[in-house]
Amino acid sequence: MISVIIPTADRPGPLHRALRSLSRQRFRDFEVIVVRDGGRSSRPVVDSWRFELRLTLRDVDPRQGVSHARNVGLAAASGEYVAFLDDDDIYLPGHLEVAHRILRRGDADTVYGGALVSPRWIEAIPRSPHTLPRKDYPFDDLFLLVANFIHTGSVVTRNFTPTTVRFDEQMTHCEDWDMWLSLRRTLGHRFAFLGEITCVYHQVPQATSAVSAAYRTSPTPFTLARARLYDKWPTANPLVAAHRDWFRQFDDRLDTCIELEHPIPAHSYEHAVRALHTDFTFAVPPSAALLDALLPETSLAPSVPGSSSPETDGHLRAAAHVSR
Repeated sequence: MISVIIPTADRPGPLHRALRSLSRQRFRDFEVIVVRDGGRSSRPVVDSWRFELRLTLRDVDPRQGVSHARNVGLAAASGEYVAFLDDDDIYLPGHLEVAHRILRRGDADTVYGGALVSPRWIEAIPRSPHTLPRKDYPFDDLFLLVANFIHTGSVVTRNFTPTTVRFDEQMTHCEDWDMWLSLRRTLGHRFAFLGEITCVYHQVPQATSAVSAAYRTSPTPFTLARARLYDKWPTANPLVAAHRDWFRQFDDRLDTCIELEHPIPAHSYEHAVRALHTDFTFAVPPSAALLDALLPETSLAPSVPGSSSPETDGHLRAAAHVSR
């Protein structure tokens, strides 16, 4: 059995969609643990799915954060495997089926699928999926020390609750990345990429999310979390160190854009990871030209009123989202 853990807070509409995606799974041997992390009751939403899903609701008051909520879900998980799903994301119908099949073969402990990054609410792969960014990277042990290329809602792992590994409750951002590193480097989990798109990662402008909220302050919580993780998981590998230095520069430039309230190219983080992953695969050091292409230094110059807008130049204001 797979235990699917969903933390939620004041998002009944997206939670409905997440649960609907679970009701459409071809693999049926799973339970769902919804953890309400403060806010309004999730009982009406959960109860509306009780005839179709095996559901447990855990309430946390007051709000303690997503790491604590996931840890509460882990404590309630009885499955041989554990999966994670944020309340604003969805599984595609074959996600649990493909993950379970690979895990049952016995040559992997943690598996993950590819994720479409969608700027609008969708519940199926669109007719033109190539127009959307995606997180669909084969596993690279060393590149995981550079950047998080695994989407939380794509992961299914062997239940690790007998160990002491848990989500770091001091972290409000990148706690999933820290977990993947813990599973790999503390528990020695073998990771495998499923090789196909199995879920949707929603990054909808104007929607309330931890990602959109993070880009209203400078330095962003992502900058601080990345620095913390680089310290927590040190490396002597020169290629890893060089790519980490590049990301520090990326964060510094992004933080400056936010501080000056200047436009940020949409999905700049995803584009950075895509380009760096290719270079890293071929042992090529990161390029300063790539940084300039993603976040031009001209974007740090004083703004000219009326010179551009998010609608016309393909950029987003700093307070909007940059997918992570």
